[in-house]
Amino acid sequence: MSKMTDKAKALVLWFDEIGIEDVPLVGGKSASLGEMRRKTGVPVPDGFATTAEAYRLFIRENKLDVKMNEILGGLKDPEDTKALQDVGAKIRKLIATSVMPTRLEREITAYYKALSEKVGERDPFVAVRSSATAEDLPDASFAGQQETYLNVRKSSEVIERTKECFASLFTDRAIYYRVQKGFDHMAIALSSAIQLMAFSKASGVIFTLDVSTGDRSVVLIEAGYGLGEYIVQGKIDPDEYYVKKADLSIVKTNIPNKTQMLIRKPDGGTEDRTVPKDLQGRQVLSDEQIKELAKYAISIEEHYQKPMDLE
Repeated sequence: MSKMTDKAKALVLWFDEIGIEDVPLVGGKSASLGEMRRKTGVPVPDGFATTAEAYRLFIRENKLDVKMNEILGGLKDPEDTKALQDVGAKIRKLIATSVMPTRLEREITAYYKALSEKVGERDPFVAVRSSATAEDLPDASFAGQQETYLNVRKSSEVIERTKECFASLFTDRAIYYRVQKGFDHMAIALSSAIQLMAFSKASGVIFTLDVSTGDRSVVLIEAGYGLGEYIVQGKIDPDEYYVKKADLSIVKTNIPNKTQMLIRKPDGGTEDRTVPKDLQGRQVLSDEQIKELAKYAISIEEHYQKPMDLE
């Protein structure tokens, strides 16, 4: 059996085993994490991904496809918000109350244990991220439609959150998007990326161009205190730093007042906190950190040969 066939049949793969060519197997997010770890020299926390085959095994073993198609058949008009919400809620409940296949449960547990041994820490905290994929639609964008769970600990929690990621393939927004695009709901699968948590005092998003003008000579960095979900969800106004690619000079900054942050709880999960008064109007990142991040972003853009956005 070839290595490619092995990969296609695998239920779980290390990030270091996957790259951008594996989008059909693990979706764009998981594939990019593997690609960056293997080929760019950018420090990316270690982890593993469940595959599209793992999701399909879950659907098969629980005989969910017929029931799901039946429920989806009841959605005559995606613009009917009430009907869309009912259909989404029914399918998510169906998935949430289904049993994780024993083989998949064992594999996730084994990989999580191996990850613990790699870092020399019992039950390390991880993020569990959704990475949707469609074999025949490699260019389809599912960004922002599925769930991410931060500060997850213990294999039983990782398994539960993976199931919740599967269920998030049927958020109202995701169902609506697929109907509008004419995509077959059953042709979509979901990979769950399980990645060691980086306990950041600050986090954010980087764009390798100016998003408002399209100027590719600069890197735009947005940063806030705590974990990055509030920035991704648009809940806070982050700092903005514009860095010139040619010489890494910081050409413009915008420092708003930042009052909210999302932080990790010591025993797992996250909570909302007020940013201390003396930090609210301050620049989140130092100039040195801004330049270092810009340098990483430029090397990632050079690797992919196109503008990138990074969390």
